[in-house]
Amino acid sequence: MKKTIMILFALAWSVLSWAQNINFEQYFLEEGSLRMDVFQCGNADSSHYVFERFVIEPYFGGSKVNLIDPFNFGTNRVKVIDVQTNTVIYSRGYNTLFQEWKTTDEARVMERCYEESVSVPLPRNEAYVILEIRNFDGEFEEVFSKLYEPNEIFNTTEQRYVFPVHDLLVNGTPESKVDIVILPEGYTASEMSRFQQDCQALVDVFSQEEPFASHLDDFNFRAVLAPSEESGVDVPASHTWKRTILNAHFDTFYIDRYCTTRSYFSVKDVAANAPYDQIYILVNSSQYGGGGFYNFYSMSTAGNMSSASVIIHEFGHAFAGLADEYEEPDNPLALLYNLNVEPWEPNITSLVDFDSKWADLVAPETPIPTPETYQYYSTVGAFEGGGYLEQGMYRPQQHCMMRDYAPFCAVCNRTILDVIEAHSDQLVSVKVEQQPEPSLRVCPNPAVDFIDVFVENKDCQAEIIDITGKTVKTIQLNNAVNRIVISDLPLGMYMLRANGETRKFVKQ
Repeated sequence: MKKTIMILFALAWSVLSWAQNINFEQYFLEEGSLRMDVFQCGNADSSHYVFERFVIEPYFGGSKVNLIDPFNFGTNRVKVIDVQTNTVIYSRGYNTLFQEWKTTDEARVMERCYEESVSVPLPRNEAYVILEIRNFDGEFEEVFSKLYEPNEIFNTTEQRYVFPVHDLLVNGTPESKVDIVILPEGYTASEMSRFQQDCQALVDVFSQEEPFASHLDDFNFRAVLAPSEESGVDVPASHTWKRTILNAHFDTFYIDRYCTTRSYFSVKDVAANAPYDQIYILVNSSQYGGGGFYNFYSMSTAGNMSSASVIIHEFGHAFAGLADEYEEPDNPLALLYNLNVEPWEPNITSLVDFDSKWADLVAPETPIPTPETYQYYSTVGAFEGGGYLEQGMYRPQQHCMMRDYAPFCAVCNRTILDVIEAHSDQLVSVKVEQQPEPSLRVCPNPAVDFIDVFVENKDCQAEIIDITGKTVKTIQLNNAVNRIVISDLPLGMYMLRANGETRKFVKQ
């Protein structure tokens, strides 16, 4: 595969650089990964994170070269900042089920907590793990940060589940390949041989579907042989409940075909038996359905005649951040889109900034928007209807795997190849313009005993202001990283002001 060298680009903040050429050995241990488990709790209007634990796991499946996310995809993002050098050393976008739940009617009348977990390379030294959520205007905002201290005694190495791993197709080392770990849901111990057959069938699907078929040697497939107590899966609409290891169920958000699980800690516990970039959950059911979340997990049923198409469609979501290209007016997920900005997904556009999407693939004579006529049947253009919306959102071609299970369109195909390349051991180029790093950052948030203030212009004064507007502390910032004791402050919300900027933090 042809590799490209990243073009370094200037950022507003040179100290906290968003460079792709992070030296893995300088910042991370050679083996293992750091997993942070949190709960995201809230409703349609607001949410907050609650820290659960740090887990040190045996494997890291990602590239050790492309540590900074080149794509800017996802509704969420995790970043890691090395405290000593004030450097962003890792980032990765992802989606969550909670962000989808916030669009539902239920979220308007009640609160829920969802399990969320992120895995990053294992830092050598103190580092902040920062969680961000994309706002309605398309920009990421920092909403939570937690300090990882290597010597903290409660950083657990306990592995909750230990199961055999079956290698289906291994083409190279984890850092140089796309590692897919396949997890069983609703297969009993006596059905493990059938699960292995279903896993091989999944690999066969990838070997027959482009562009994966032509790049199968860029993938590793492994299966974790994790049995459930009972066979099958929960189907709430028919009052069917099964004791399964991942607690998956149909009827998510009252959509009969939507099969997901909220037990994400269990998913990560089972997946920890093997190195992985992507988690694929095969459900022991003949009912049509599944689900896919970018860099979170894919899920599909193994026993339905449409499973091959569903497998690839859901993997398109989870692996390449591809949007659904069909219209579905009653789908609450349409509320995620602001038609005044470009959606982050690479295969839909609001035409607000079409040049940043696939304008380079459109022939000069093709009108934009593009009429959905036979003349443009196989043409790359901008066809109205996508992202569940009938109007205002456009897709690249009339037919695609992400619309009606046709072969991937040219844009989806290109995106998939770019993502495959980013999982390799060769440095890749930044694919989209990155959001500049903030010049003032306060971590951890929430905080208990201290805060670290990361600042671009040092040798300045900072103020901590309470919710009444009263200045409760004045501090001289002499370094790029300044640790400030706040144990004497009452619990509550505060603002830190420095260099004309302000940042909120919570004292717990």
